[in-house]
Amino acid sequence: MHDAHFHISDELFKDFQLYSLKGICNISSIEEYHKVQNYLKQYSFCTSIGIHPWKADSIDFKEMEPYLRKAQFIGEIGLDNTWCDVDTKIQMDVFEKQLKLANQLKKPVILHIKGMEKEALPLLKKYENCYVSHWYSCMDHLEEYDEVIDYFTIGPSVGKDEAVTRVAKKIDASKLLIESDGISAIEWATGSKEYIPTLFHSIQMIQAIKGKEIDFDLNFEQLLKRA
Repeated sequence: MHDAHFHISDELFKDFQLYSLKGICNISSIEEYHKVQNYLKQYSFCTSIGIHPWKADSIDFKEMEPYLRKAQFIGEIGLDNTWCDVDTKIQMDVFEKQLKLANQLKKPVILHIKGMEKEALPLLKKYENCYVSHWYSCMDHLEEYDEVIDYFTIGPSVGKDEAVTRVAKKIDASKLLIESDGISAIEWATGSKEYIPTLFHSIQMIQAIKGKEIDFDLNFEQLLKRA
């Protein structure tokens, strides 16, 4: 089993080790990078580093660039006018710098797009890459995103959130991955803090929506080949 997008915590890490999971750990600051190195000494997983749109006005791109170059994936990066009030011009500037670097380095990108799905599309088309859309939860533009996105990670709200459920229904099974987004996100989406049961529930829910079994781990392995 895999977790294609998570934020590390001691609680999550214990289960991650216990169940021998594979996954991609998101890192959004230099401080968090060093924290994650301590976990990596105990158990191996992939890393994704990026300036989150919520932090676009507080983290300097030049300071983060050496760390972006070290990661297997760049992300989560993107645009958000729903859950943060960072100036959109600043967000766009930081987002494009990271997309450009990822394109140059040929590193896959993990996207956080919320409320600015339409605005992000021209940049995604400009910087062709392997894109992973993290927890896409918009009722609009899904068909357009399907044309430029290689994988969609489905969050714990599948089956409850109409937009997320629609992604699971409409997107081809070969492009679907499972994610938790971390313990706090699980609690926000489900009211529970149970990590492994949440991943299993997402798998079962998506397969019920599709009406067939899906080899999610094969999809994840295919993504890792792009990194």
